[in-house]
Amino acid sequence: MINKLLIFFLTFFISIATGYAQFDSNSIPKNLLSRASATVRDENKSIWIKSPTEMVETGNRVITIHNKSGDDYGEISFYYNKSKQIKEIKGEVFDADGKSIKKFSMKDFQDQSASSESSLFDDYRVKSFQYNNINYPYTISYEFEIRHNQNLVISAWRPNFYHDLSIEKSSYKIISSPNEELRINTKNLISEAVTSSTEKQKTWEWKVENIAANRLEAYSPNRDNLCVSVEVVPHTFQYYKSKGQFNDWKSFGLWMNETLLKDKRKLPEPTIALVKEMTKDLSTDREKAKKLYEYLQTKTRYISIQVGIGGFEPFPASEVDRLGYGDCKALVNYMQALLDVVNIPSYYCIVEAGPSKIDVDPSFANIVDGNHIILCLPFEKDTTWLECTSQQMPFGYLGDFTDDRLVLACTKEGGKILRTSIYPYNENLQERTAKLVMDEKGKLSGELITKFSGTQFDNHFANYNKNKDQQIKNLKNWYNINRINFNSIHYTLDNVSEPILTETIQIDIEGYGILNEQNMTILPNVFNRTRPIPTINNRQNPVKIHRGYTDIDEIEITLPKNLIPIIKPMNKKVDSPMGQIEFSIAIQEDKMICYRKIQIKEGEYPAASYEQFNHMITETTFMDGTRYNLPLINKK
Repeated sequence: MINKLLIFFLTFFISIATGYAQFDSNSIPKNLLSRASATVRDENKSIWIKSPTEMVETGNRVITIHNKSGDDYGEISFYYNKSKQIKEIKGEVFDADGKSIKKFSMKDFQDQSASSESSLFDDYRVKSFQYNNINYPYTISYEFEIRHNQNLVISAWRPNFYHDLSIEKSSYKIISSPNEELRINTKNLISEAVTSSTEKQKTWEWKVENIAANRLEAYSPNRDNLCVSVEVVPHTFQYYKSKGQFNDWKSFGLWMNETLLKDKRKLPEPTIALVKEMTKDLSTDREKAKKLYEYLQTKTRYISIQVGIGGFEPFPASEVDRLGYGDCKALVNYMQALLDVVNIPSYYCIVEAGPSKIDVDPSFANIVDGNHIILCLPFEKDTTWLECTSQQMPFGYLGDFTDDRLVLACTKEGGKILRTSIYPYNENLQERTAKLVMDEKGKLSGELITKFSGTQFDNHFANYNKNKDQQIKNLKNWYNINRINFNSIHYTLDNVSEPILTETIQIDIEGYGILNEQNMTILPNVFNRTRPIPTINNRQNPVKIHRGYTDIDEIEITLPKNLIPIIKPMNKKVDSPMGQIEFSIAIQEDKMICYRKIQIKEGEYPAASYEQFNHMITETTFMDGTRYNLPLINKK
């Protein structure tokens, strides 16, 4: 009897110790602690595709938060709508030693709309929970079940997407019937999937273990290209009431045309008559398209609509015409309808928009790639792209929101992969000339003329239609110089071939030149200074410059007569594969002349070249901040 009790208690305490060890932060391997804000201890996600209208997603996750920087990883969020129902969430929070602090369930989650401020209609909601803890480390363990009544959108697996998150264990499982056709896209796998098959189901399972966090390296490729990922798309699918099949982008484009875009471009007769009247005296398709684009900008405004399949399907053109608003899908579709009236072909294009250039994957058709719609006009000698959500964007200009990336064009023949406008570094220009005068007290006054083109057109375009008070507020923020005043402001827009914005301003800066008893200190490079970049030893990632540019500054400062106009001239040039800088400062009669040119070239370069790039930027930073002491004539 005593032996049985002893065995019972030993078993009991061992089970408790084992349970604590599972959540004890001290048991995390040391190599997974380096550079990690949090560590995924154990993560399992399973997706069972039962049919086109039934999919079950289950999983559990144990994650240890090491410090305040990792708190975001401790937040649990689940989005849902009519096609996605959350059936269960439950979990527990543990302290550093693995002892339970708090249990939680679905009732502890906040439930709120996931709509943005620009959304008029959006049926997405989010359930979220975050434990507010001041003692680190702590561990959160939870499990969940989600039911989907569609199989088109299947959550992907990217276990090491975040650089400061280390992974102890993570797995991803797909289960389907044996006759289900699935397309699977994988990147950067550490090991291949383990597959099994029975009469009733087929299974794929991917696993990773012991992936350390890594250093965030400036100028790196997009994380999508560096992390482990698995994406799954079924051949036959259903989303809401829409059914279809596709294996490649061509068939995907055909499905879009035959279902989501079909019969959406009908306009009322008065609008058709108005379009014909507006364009009757214009001779070329480009002129007509430009006129209709300007009409679109004055008639409509952008508002997000994300309800049901409306997240992928545009509202009819007749509704946009009646209401005067729409989301990106609806406005592109409306613009197409206007162009149809005058027989100008156009393509509805799916693009991943944002400051980073992310391509639609040309080899893997899916509905998840892309978050925005733009319009392509395939003119015979000049393919033109239109951003239809902006009421101010010049005709044919995309800027850095959707430039230079692969997109899917939905044509009559099906989907085609195209590349949007490319703006090379030598066309992304900011050219500035300044003629300034400095008085004997160090006040700087004069005229500044700056031309912006290419992707740099957007630098100050926000000021083009603003009132003077708002223009001044923006300029103070952009130029960021103490005691600067803007006495007059004028903008002109040239859009004959490519848009060029010219900014002409009259300024003065009190106390720019710093006086002391023997000299005046002057910083010749008044307006454009480069920030340093981090020094990275033993760099791992290639150097990726997503967008190049060229800045040219020519500054002339007429010096006050109480200074002796003598300095040691500077004339320096630094070259690297990633670009070059030229910098010179000299005195010509009573004028200080500063010339600065920097070119950064877009492209991908070997990791070892970062040192050379860093040297070039460091040299630029040094030259930008060089100050000169000019002696006073009457020394005390």
